[in-house]
Amino acid sequence: MSRFRVLALVAALAATSLAGCRSDPNVAVYLGDRAVTIAQVTDVAENLIFAPAQRGDVTGYVLGSMIIGEVGGRLAASRGLTVRHDTDPALIAQYYGVPADAPIVPIVTEAQDVLLTLAGAVTPVDPSRSQQRAAFDALFFAGGRPVSDLYVFEQVQYLLNRDTIGRMIALRRQLDEAVAASGITVNPRYQGLAYGLPITVEIGRGGVARASILVHLTFDGGLAEEV
Repeated sequence: MSRFRVLALVAALAATSLAGCRSDPNVAVYLGDRAVTIAQVTDVAENLIFAPAQRGDVTGYVLGSMIIGEVGGRLAASRGLTVRHDTDPALIAQYYGVPADAPIVPIVTEAQDVLLTLAGAVTPVDPSRSQQRAAFDALFFAGGRPVSDLYVFEQVQYLLNRDTIGRMIALRRQLDEAVAASGITVNPRYQGLAYGLPITVEIGRGGVARASILVHLTFDGGLAEEV
């Protein structure tokens, strides 16, 4: 599975220690009163095509999608937003090359619908220079070639604005805060998981470039500022 198939869609998840009664080592994450086991996450990931070295990334993406669906749904409800149902499950299945009834399909469909709803309601922000630089460093063309192979940062900086990356930066901040306050407990084996919010930039002769704004979650009061 390509880098973008792993990261394309939407949040990053830093793990906390499992504590008290929420400490079963076989549980991947406690989502409210619901426990999702490591076996359940692995079973979903097994249906996806990926190189052996990407197993951890794919498993993390599955778990991240579950958490985004849960936390994002709570966030939408708290803001009185009706979750849109614009994501076609058939297209999700086609994208991942799996049957329509594969377990990954409803998980990703729900996460995508939640992210589309939240993204439509967020106010874009003006990115800082450091955020523009981080986005530039992460941009790749469709063939996998880094944008930095053809351009220097200053040539592209003006394209990395509130319209192209500012909305996802603002959404990343909201998701950071929502997950940190959610009370969700993640197994320490998944420490440092990442989930990407996709951005697309049209760049001159190179064409369309894509990257992911990673949502890094911490539970000590700190929030990541980088793209």
